[in-house]
Amino acid sequence: MMNEQYRETLINGIIERELEMFLAVKNRGGTSQCQERPESFRLMREISHGVLSDAFLESYLADLKAAAEQGRNFMTEKYALMERLIPPLSDSPVIRDIVIAEGEWRKEVAAQFPRCIHPDGHAGFCLYLGSELQTYSPATLEAYRECVEAARREHRNLVRDRYELLMRKLGHESLAACEANLARH
Repeated sequence: MMNEQYRETLINGIIERELEMFLAVKNRGGTSQCQERPESFRLMREISHGVLSDAFLESYLADLKAAAEQGRNFMTEKYALMERLIPPLSDSPVIRDIVIAEGEWRKEVAAQFPRCIHPDGHAGFCLYLGSELQTYSPATLEAYRECVEAARREHRNLVRDRYELLMRKLGHESLAACEANLARH
């Protein structure tokens, strides 16, 4: 129970800092639709982080605290990287390795559950993840790499784990149950 409370505290601390950064992003067209729905943001970030290790969560929370002290906004940086408005922040091979692993996992899940996960979202997924990873410190990247390696050793798919968590949060029994329900309609 203590471990679950600790993880929840870490994840909530991360999400609150990320949300503050997200809401501060200055979009060219004004406030984005996503910024008007903070609960959706919170849910998606909870899903993203909820399958990663305590070591990752601790390191990333430290990154977020340091960024705030330095006046950095990881969300602004991530979106600027995605739009190629700024040069890359990191050329770490760990980023490439993580994106390849997560990208392959996403392809597997999209092939199994095409009604729940759009198969054509691969390029956007990889761009988003690669841009986000560039905002992480070397220690946080290493902790993420360790999560990927642990998942491989345990024959788990972190993308599927995230979608399973999302489905439960949305009231579905599982990803397979949601897919079957969508197939019936």
